[in-house]
Amino acid sequence: MGQSKTMTTSIIKGLEISEINGSHFYQLPVVFTQKDMPVSTDNIISEEELSKWSYLKDINFPRIHAGVDLLVGTNASKLMEPWEVVNSQGEGPYAIRSHLGWVVNASAEDYNDFENGCPSVHVNRTTVDKIEELLISQYNYDFNEKSFTEQEEMSREEQKFLDIMDHSAQMESGHYKLKLPFKGEELFMPNNISVALQRIHGLKRKFKRNKDFHKEYTNFMTNAINSGHAERVPQHQLTTPKGKVWYIPHHGVYHPQKHKLRVVFDCGAEYKGVSLNSQLLQGPNLTSSLVGVLVRFRQEHVALMADIKSMFHQVKGG
Repeated sequence: MGQSKTMTTSIIKGLEISEINGSHFYQLPVVFTQKDMPVSTDNIISEEELSKWSYLKDINFPRIHAGVDLLVGTNASKLMEPWEVVNSQGEGPYAIRSHLGWVVNASAEDYNDFENGCPSVHVNRTTVDKIEELLISQYNYDFNEKSFTEQEEMSREEQKFLDIMDHSAQMESGHYKLKLPFKGEELFMPNNISVALQRIHGLKRKFKRNKDFHKEYTNFMTNAINSGHAERVPQHQLTTPKGKVWYIPHHGVYHPQKHKLRVVFDCGAEYKGVSLNSQLLQGPNLTSSLVGVLVRFRQEHVALMADIKSMFHQVKGG
């Protein structure tokens, strides 16, 4: 959630589309290609689910045994124009006939748990990066030197964050241990177990479709436990006071160049308007500038460079 990535794509112009067995073709705007689609046939309502609604029985919904290979966006709004509408009844779906045929708008119960307030939603926004803008942004980031008179003062929250880090930092079995910088002492978190379970169910479905993904994910979790970065919750801690527990959902993404699986622990996932990140103080920006690093690099005769494996997993929370 809240993630962005840059990918290499091809541009297709002049692509035309029509309804099944149709004679009228419509030209699409510029189409971009990508390796994987953010949706699959699992997101399409099943025939079994559709058969529950008798008022839709007279509509012919063709079934195509193929994957999802094209997404038509809102920039082709003419193709979405409704010519005919079959209104919903009760909590059922409704159907729309457009240039491309009939479309059913519904929510599959297997994938959405509205009672617990955690529907499964896929949102993708695509933009085209301009080379000039990327270069300017990179230069501004790399060469952001400021004089001492230009240095911004820290806010009260940033100073409080540093105070918590200074007073709580300790070395435990070769690892730093730090207290989580909560904004307040009286913390009450809603029980978000339904969000975590929803994410797990989604992962299980993806595991069944992609055996390699399942294997890599399992290896990551096994290594995390064997390395001491994670542990099973002790039996005596399974029962916690109300408002004092928070489940962190996680998912896997692949590095676009290395094709290496990275498991992301989603601390920004919200439940009832609350997330773990929203309850934590944000520290000041302590990133060293490129110019400063290069100057210090030339101060001594020998320079050393090191990389810490699983750096963020090495720090323990208290």
